[in-house]
Amino acid sequence: MAVTTAPVPADPAPADPAPDPAPIRERVVARVQRSLRSRTVTWMTVGFATILVMTAIALGAFVYQQRGIDAVRRTVAVDGRLARVLSAVQDAETGQRGYLLAGDAAFLLPFTEGRVNVGRQLDRLRDLVVGDPEQRAELDALSELIRAKLDELGASVALSRAGDGAAARASVAGGRGKQVMDAIRDRVRSMEAREADRMERRQEAVSRIALAIWILIGILAVLFVLFSTSALREANRRHRLSRFLPQELVLRLADDDGSLKAGRRQQAAIVFIDLRGSTTLAESLDPHRLSEFLSAFRRRVTRLARLRGGVVDKFIGDGALVVFGLPEPRPDDAARALAFARDLVTVIARWGDRAAQAEPVRIGVGVHYGTVFCGIIGEEARYEFTVLGDAVNVAARLEQATKLHGVPILVSEAARRAAGEPAAAWREVCREPLRGRRERMPYYTMHEAAAGTVRA
Repeated sequence: MAVTTAPVPADPAPADPAPDPAPIRERVVARVQRSLRSRTVTWMTVGFATILVMTAIALGAFVYQQRGIDAVRRTVAVDGRLARVLSAVQDAETGQRGYLLAGDAAFLLPFTEGRVNVGRQLDRLRDLVVGDPEQRAELDALSELIRAKLDELGASVALSRAGDGAAARASVAGGRGKQVMDAIRDRVRSMEAREADRMERRQEAVSRIALAIWILIGILAVLFVLFSTSALREANRRHRLSRFLPQELVLRLADDDGSLKAGRRQQAAIVFIDLRGSTTLAESLDPHRLSEFLSAFRRRVTRLARLRGGVVDKFIGDGALVVFGLPEPRPDDAARALAFARDLVTVIARWGDRAAQAEPVRIGVGVHYGTVFCGIIGEEARYEFTVLGDAVNVAARLEQATKLHGVPILVSEAARRAAGEPAAAWREVCREPLRGRRERMPYYTMHEAAAGTVRA
C-alpha cells in the first residue's frame, strides 16, 4: 500500500513518557463540551430560546386577554343587575300608586314582590362589585336611597290601609318620593356609566392584546420556519461533509473553523493498517460477499478507533490510516495508538475465527509518533482531510515491514517512548533502515509474553 506525502523536517526528540490514557467518560465529556462551544449549536440554542421566550409572552398575553374577557362579562352582568334593581323599585312604586288611587288590594302584590326582589337583586349586585371599591361605595349609597324610597312607599301604603287615604295621597303629592326616585335613577346611571367606561377601556386593551397575540404568532411562525430551514440546511451540510471527512472533524468545519482549512503542524500518532491476503480473498469470494467482508473489517476498525479516541482519516482499499491527536493533540495520543493497535489485532483474530474463512484473517499494523501537517483541502462539495509528513511515511513503511518480519505490529521507538511503554512489553526487531529510507532506526513488536496476554 503506497502512500505519497510531502516531506517535512525530521522528527524531534521523542517526548517524555505520557500519563495513562484518560477514561472514556472524560473523553466523552470533553467532546460534549466542545460541541456546546460550537457556534452553530450556540446560535441554534439562542434561536430556540428566543422562540420559547416569545411563546411564553404569547401565553401570558393570552391569559391577560382571557382575564379581560372575564372583566367585560362582569361589566355586562353588573349593568344587567342594576337594571333589575331599578325595575324592582319601579314595580314597588307602581303597586303603591295603584293601591293609593284605586284602593284595590290587588295592587299590593307587585308592591310586596317588588320590595322582596329589590333586596335579592342588591345582594347579587354586591357580590359582583365586591372587588371594586369605587362601585362598592356607589352601591352603598344606592342601597341607602332605595331603603329610603321603600320606607316612603311603605308609610303611604300603611296610611291608606289604616283608612287615611287623604294623608297617604298628601305624602305622595309632597314630592319627597319623586326626589328619592330621581336620586336612585341618577345613582344607577352613574354606576352604569362607570361600568361602560371601564368596559370600553377593557375592550380596547383586549383588542390590543389580541392584535399582539396574532403578531407574536406570526413572528413565531416566521422564526420557526427560519430556524427549521436553517437546521435542515445545517443538517444537510453536515451530512455532505460527513461523506468526505471524519465525523470528529465535521463539527469543527461546519462551524467555519479556519484552523482546519489553513492547516497546522502538530505532534500526532499515526497508525497504518493493512489487511493481509486480500488478493486471495478476492479470488475466493464473490463480489457481494467480498463487499460484506470489507465492510465488516472497516466497521471494526472504526469502532475501535472511536473507542480509543482516534480518527479514521481514510480507508485505502483494504487498509486504513488512523490518526491520534485530532481534532486537538493530547498528551496520551501515542499510548492510545498502541492500545488501539493491540486491541485491533486481537479483535480481527477473533473475528477471523468466527468467520471460518479458508485462510486466517490477519492484519499488519505500523505505528509512529512525530510531527505532521494536517488540514482540509478542496471545496465544500468535495473536502478532503490530509495528514502529511515524514511521520506518515514512517508509519506506512513500518506497516509494510510487518510482512517481512512476520509480525502483526511494528512500533517505532519514538512511539514507544512517547507512550511511556515499558521495554519489557516490546521486543526490538531491527535497526536497519526501512524500505525506501536511508537513516537507521530501531523498531519493535510485542514481546511474546505480552502478545499472549493480549490474545488472552
